[in-house]
Amino acid sequence: MLNILLNIIKIAFLLGFLIFIHEGGHFLVAKLCKIKVKEFSIGFGPIIWKKQGKETKYVLRAIPLGGFVNLLGEEEAVDEEGSFSKAGIFKKIAILLAGGMVNIIFGLVVYFILTTTTGTFVSTTVDQTMENYAAEVVGIQQGDKILQVNGKEIKRKSQIDKILEKNNGEEIQILIERNNEQIELTLNPTIEENKNTTRKYYLGIIFEVAEENFANNIYYGFWDTVEFSTSIVDSVKELFIGNIGVDQLTGPVGISEVVVKTENSSQFIYILALISLSLGVTNLLPIPPLDGGKILLVAIEGIIRRPIKEKINAAIQMTGFFLIMGLAVLVTYNDVLRIF
Repeated sequence: MLNILLNIIKIAFLLGFLIFIHEGGHFLVAKLCKIKVKEFSIGFGPIIWKKQGKETKYVLRAIPLGGFVNLLGEEEAVDEEGSFSKAGIFKKIAILLAGGMVNIIFGLVVYFILTTTTGTFVSTTVDQTMENYAAEVVGIQQGDKILQVNGKEIKRKSQIDKILEKNNGEEIQILIERNNEQIELTLNPTIEENKNTTRKYYLGIIFEVAEENFANNIYYGFWDTVEFSTSIVDSVKELFIGNIGVDQLTGPVGISEVVVKTENSSQFIYILALISLSLGVTNLLPIPPLDGGKILLVAIEGIIRRPIKEKINAAIQMTGFFLIMGLAVLVTYNDVLRIF
């Protein structure tokens, strides 16, 4: 029973906190832009706490799976000072952009701190080569430093792994540094097949573990964070071009399962950073009623120099809403199938 309660607390805290900072971003920027905020609400369902401030009503609801900031003049044009509808285009975009950007910045900062304090980093300097593998065949030696692969500058071992995977076993060019001299080598990766006939490509290099010091922690932590952020963007891109199916997406149910399985604080913080970054990037996609979709509509209004008719705007928002809800139902259904 205690374990179930702790899991509920973990899920509620993670989702509730990320929604809070997201909506808090909208709220703070709206206040800075002197736009009136009628309500700041976290969660949905029954109200468990509320407080009326001088201008804003603050509300906490029972289910921490959503939230909103209700701005004066956001849903309907209001001819009143402090109305969102009367604000300039840049103020509108700043307010709409703030929520997703807070999630993105928070996720990157948390991941950077986590990886610099707990990570073990692998350098791009050769510790040893494996017998009969490609690296040994072309004469790569202990102490060699990999500078480039196929003309791409290498800062992390993971970059080499990705290049090998995408290159599909084709010949590659490697630039190494040996005794302060640069040497260019050409090699064919060693191919291995596993039981399900999937091919893997290897150089046959075991790299040195980077010395643990402040400079290395910052250096490798920074580049790991860059890779962490680009992996999220790449996943979204792969989804849109069809390389990732809807059945591979994860919704609140799947996220909850992952959170429950975290075994220590480091794993929990990593999931917190991952979901925050994913939430921020996804929310800024140009699809109404997401913030990115609203930004697109505001930008269109700026280009045509007049507001989009309310009926057209409402129709666009409603169409997007049903598409998002349909996707959410499908993703939740797949999450449940995976669990049971």
